Amino acid sequence: MTATTQASAAETAAAEKAIGIAAVLGATVFWSFGSVLGKAAGVSGVVLGFWRMWIATLLMTVVVLVTRRFPTRDDVRRTWVLGVLFGVNIVAFFITLEYVTIAVALIIGSLTPVVALPIAVLFMGERLTWIKVLCALAATGGVVAAVLTVPPTEDGTNTAVGYVWAVASLLIWVVYLLVNKRVRANVETVRLMWVLSFFGALTVTGIVLVVRPDLGEMQGTDWLWVTLLAIGPGIMGHGLLTWAQPRVDSSVSSVLIQAEPVGATIAAWVFLGETVSLAQAVSMGVVVVALAVLAYSESREIPLDDALI
Repeated sequence: MTATTQASAAETAAAEKAIGIAAVLGATVFWSFGSVLGKAAGVSGVVLGFWRMWIATLLMTVVVLVTRRFPTRDDVRRTWVLGVLFGVNIVAFFITLEYVTIAVALIIGSLTPVVALPIAVLFMGERLTWIKVLCALAATGGVVAAVLTVPPTEDGTNTAVGYVWAVASLLIWVVYLLVNKRVRANVETVRLMWVLSFFGALTVTGIVLVVRPDLGEMQGTDWLWVTLLAIGPGIMGHGLLTWAQPRVDSSVSSVLIQAEPVGATIAAWVFLGETVSLAQAVSMGVVVVALAVLAYSESREIPLDDALI
C-alpha cells in the first residue's frame, strides 16, 4: 500500500469516526426526553415497557418492509440475546423511576463509563489513553455533582428497592453496550434494530405474563407519550447508537452518552418546570467540556505514546 493510499484510508477512517461520534451525541439528545416522556405517561414500568417495545416493533416492521432489509436466520441468531438484554433493561429502568427520583437514577447511570471502560480495554482490546480516563472521570463527576445539586422536591422519595433496580439497570445497560458493538460488526443496522425490538418485546411480554399488570391502564394521552418514547429515544436514539458502534470505541461511547443526563435536566426544566441551581449549571458545564474534549481528540489521530494500555 502506497503512502498516498494509506493517508487516504486514514482520512476516511477519521471522517467515519467523527460522524460516529456525532451520531452517539445525537442519540443522547433523543434519550434526554426518555425520562420526561416516561414520567408523563404515568403508568407502571412493566406496562410502559410492554407498549413501548411493541409499538417500536410495529414501526420497525414498517421500516423493514419499505427498505426490504429483511433479517436473515444468522441475523436472528446473532442478535436475539441483545434483544433480551434490551427488553429487561427497559423494564428495569422504568421500574427504577417508580421508586427513586430521576436524579438518583441518573447518578447511578452515570457510572456507566466506570464499569464499561475497563471491560472494553481488558476484554475487547481497546486502547486506554489519558484523555479517555480524564474525560471519563470529569464527565462522571460532573453528572454526579449536577444531580446531587438538584433543588429538593416534595414528592421525591427514594427506597432501597429503587436502588437495587437502578444498579441492575446499570449493569444490564453496560452489558448491552458491549454486546451491541460485537453484534453490530456482523449485522446491518435496520436488521439489527428489528430483531432487537422484536425479541425485546417478547422478553417484556414474558415479564408481563409473570407479573400480570393491568395493560389497560394506558389511557388518553398516555398513548401519545409512549408512542413518542418509542419513536424518539427508542428507534432514533438506539438506531443512531447502533449505527455508530463499529465507528466508535465502546470506551468512548460509554463516556459520550453522559450527555444524556445534561439533556434530561434541561428537558425537565423546560417541560416539567423543574428548577436548575447555579451549582447544577456549573456541573453540567464541566460535563459538556469533558465530552467536547473527548469528541475532538477521538475524531483525530492520537499518537500511540498517549496510550496507557
